[in-house]
Amino acid sequence: MYTPLYIKTNNSLLTSMIKIDELVSFAKENNIKALTITDNNMYGVMEFYKACKKNNIKPMIGLEVEIEEKIVLYAKDYNGYKNLIKLSTISSERLLTLNDLNKYSSSLICIVPYKSLNLYDDLNKIYIDIFKGYSNKQERNNLDGTNLVYLKPIYYIYPYEEEFIRYLLAIKKGVTVDNIIMEESKNYIVMGSVINKYFSEDMINNAKITDMCNVEITHQDDLLPIYPTPNNDSYAYLKEKCKEGMRRIFGSSVSRIYVDRLKYELEIINKMGFCNYFLVVSDFVNYAKTNGILVGPGRGSAAGSLVSYLLNITTIDPIKYNLLFERFLNPERITMPDIDIDFEDVSRDRVINYCIEKYGIKKVVPIIAFGTLGSKQAIRDVSRCMDIDLKVVDNICKLIDSRLSLKENYNSPKLKQLLSRNEELQKMYDIALKFEGLKRHTTIHAAGIVMSNKDIDEIIPLDKNHDDFYTTAYSMDYLEELGLLKMDFLAIRNLTIINNIIKEIGNGLTFDNIPENDLKALSIFTNVNTLGIFQFESAGMMNFLSKFRPNSFEDIFAALALFRPGPMQNIDSYIKRKYGKERIDYIHPSLEKILKPTYGIIVYQEQIMQIASTMASYSLGEADILRRAMSKKKEDILLKEKETFVSRSIENGYTKEVALKVYELILKFASYGFNRSHSVAYAFVAYKMAYLKAHYPNVFMKHLLSNFLNNESKTREYIYECKLNGINILKPDINYSKEYYDIEGNGIRYPLTGIKGVGINLVKQIVEERKKGEFKDIYEIFARTYKIVNKKTIESLVFAGCFEAFNNKRTIIENLDVLLNYAEISLFLDSEYALKPELVEYPEYSRKELMEQELNVFGFYLSNHPVTEYKLKNKNVMILSDIDKYFDKRIMTIVLVDKLRIVETKNGKNMLFISGSDEVNTVDLVLFPTVYEKYNNLEKGMVLSIFGKVEKRFDKYQIVVNDVKVLE
Repeated sequence: MYTPLYIKTNNSLLTSMIKIDELVSFAKENNIKALTITDNNMYGVMEFYKACKKNNIKPMIGLEVEIEEKIVLYAKDYNGYKNLIKLSTISSERLLTLNDLNKYSSSLICIVPYKSLNLYDDLNKIYIDIFKGYSNKQERNNLDGTNLVYLKPIYYIYPYEEEFIRYLLAIKKGVTVDNIIMEESKNYIVMGSVINKYFSEDMINNAKITDMCNVEITHQDDLLPIYPTPNNDSYAYLKEKCKEGMRRIFGSSVSRIYVDRLKYELEIINKMGFCNYFLVVSDFVNYAKTNGILVGPGRGSAAGSLVSYLLNITTIDPIKYNLLFERFLNPERITMPDIDIDFEDVSRDRVINYCIEKYGIKKVVPIIAFGTLGSKQAIRDVSRCMDIDLKVVDNICKLIDSRLSLKENYNSPKLKQLLSRNEELQKMYDIALKFEGLKRHTTIHAAGIVMSNKDIDEIIPLDKNHDDFYTTAYSMDYLEELGLLKMDFLAIRNLTIINNIIKEIGNGLTFDNIPENDLKALSIFTNVNTLGIFQFESAGMMNFLSKFRPNSFEDIFAALALFRPGPMQNIDSYIKRKYGKERIDYIHPSLEKILKPTYGIIVYQEQIMQIASTMASYSLGEADILRRAMSKKKEDILLKEKETFVSRSIENGYTKEVALKVYELILKFASYGFNRSHSVAYAFVAYKMAYLKAHYPNVFMKHLLSNFLNNESKTREYIYECKLNGINILKPDINYSKEYYDIEGNGIRYPLTGIKGVGINLVKQIVEERKKGEFKDIYEIFARTYKIVNKKTIESLVFAGCFEAFNNKRTIIENLDVLLNYAEISLFLDSEYALKPELVEYPEYSRKELMEQELNVFGFYLSNHPVTEYKLKNKNVMILSDIDKYFDKRIMTIVLVDKLRIVETKNGKNMLFISGSDEVNTVDLVLFPTVYEKYNNLEKGMVLSIFGKVEKRFDKYQIVVNDVKVLE
């Protein structure tokens, strides 16, 4: 049986078109019993290994390495595989040497391709099993010996795919396809019968290599990181640390429930071998907290652990909030612990660096991720190498829905029509179809970190293509099954905002001592003033809050659990029960305590566990297994558990009818029950942000705005929020504005960096110049900034209003050349000798022109949106952000006309589409022919009062207009 020996997958980035799943499917269809993977890295090894094993194909793990020339190595067994791992890691650091090959040579087979035979004599001294490779008859005829084998690199599966490979290489090299000269051809999988026909005498070597390769990759135990402790007794040290935490939090008097819970948790943690793990996490969290880095209160099921709370890993009392340890660690289901930590986004890397320095650069490693050729990226890359006009490419990309594949997008009539009219574009699209989904580049997983007590390249290959640290060469999908501990160090922007606010307040307030159950903070949720609040600022969530009107902390975390696609069907019932408009049914009195906080509705996964424990005497560990089986719809387990649940419940005095009813109920809710621990943890972050917004609104909005400085839509939204809350946004001013938003009196000063075309380095120079003294007049501004800013930037600063304290905008613009000449002269003469020119005074621009200038330099209306004053006079106006609340209803709203488009109907009549906006949102307005006839004089820039009906087209709301009134 022939084995293709030199297969390169798309993990050899932008070199091969072979995807592993397609390769394995091809092998299965063509009865190929063994496959090789021989990329120049090991990125795809685990995916390849698992796919082959699943389909009963022998996986042969190889690696293409380069010294002066390329050779191919294969692992005979696990020891050989480990040597490939070492060589792969080194090759990502530097060029390999013969010494490296010699050091890691055992259990490896070496094939030296024909082009690399000058290395053969040196390699023959290193490898016991060595072969000479050839790729055609001519090469074969030039070789002698009994260790010859057919070896041709394979970059695609089928012969017809050859025409595409040039384009892939052009993308890789960043050149047009005309510059690619192919050195090889026919690099597809050739069948064994063909090889046997031409090179039958060497088929025995192919079989020999196949037989020798027998790698089994297995889970490794005892890889968890080790925290240095006295006498190497991590359990004793962990116990002592927890006792210290108990004294710190509760003082000398501790309730029995806490003592019992601690004892129980410690026993399980020790039994499962996780003492070191908790100490390691506690250590780096403590490092962060003692170095001014804000750490989240907890996330996920880890918030259900009292040990985590006592070690200051989390700041949530699991007993107070009725959180279950078994949802986190279950002695009856041995899995890795999962404590993921939220850090403020600007400081996450400091914590990782601390861990690397403490444990070792190869023991703490970020996780690799892969960027792939998505639909639009494939279009752009292929177009670039075909030298297609960028404007044409932009037009095509506008017609592409990036949520769909290129194949699915091809059903779009507009796209199909555009491509059918141009042969080159059709060809480009066909090539992009072939490339979509191929790996394009490596990147780093946003949160994932692996920690181990061994150098990680003893277990998996490492990659050093990112800065000064290693990453794993395997993606996150395969790490835990190999025994490695994966943790998430999450970078959370909201924590940065919170920390910056608290630092500025500076009155002893900390994240942890923000008071609970503060009425002003709770009112933020009750009154739906949650813009800028973590997890609570989406339009859908705010719409839900307006009906729900939460007024307690329990309500806040219930809102997080409820506002998701699954449980949304229960929202109306939940709200009715909260306000006494629907009867609460606990099914059985024994379940009232469990379901009372959620009005008889199962919202949390922990409630499922508690019900199973109460009714059927499940241990909480068993109950967690039941919950998981239910959420994953494992039917075999569910049928078995149903009998167990019902029979045990009957033994406990419940009727069969009640037992069956409850089982079916929890089965229904299990798939979308939410993790209560996570809900509580994230509600804490939201509540604390709400406290800061309620008590320190100016500081809150200042830092919120500064954090979204380059986000035009968020800036517009938050500036409008300031106006609604009575916070004045002061225009940028050359003497007062800085790099970020700044509090000035009762208002917030807009920063110079928020002006289009004004970069942060330029602003730093202006601020530095200002330290010498304020600018006293317009002449001084021009003279002192002449070397810093160009004419275009000056215009942007003028139109943004930065010089309004000295002259009106139009006067400065009309005298711009005069002022620039003065500034140039003042470089060579002292200011007392440089005569100040007399400026010609001009009346200011019209209000409309001023608003247009603002729109150009900010991307929105800063001082006053045209619709604002009209909306403030009329309280019955629908705000566009609330449009989803008015579906199928008649409304009145006020909009600014941004765009108009006249369309001819099938009947030859004209209708009008308008894109309109208010301070924050945009909306499409439709004027059918009869309405358009009455209002055919509408223009861009008009402010309109619109009367109409809210309808939906596809998934987007629009207003069908009945009546229009021009306000301005």
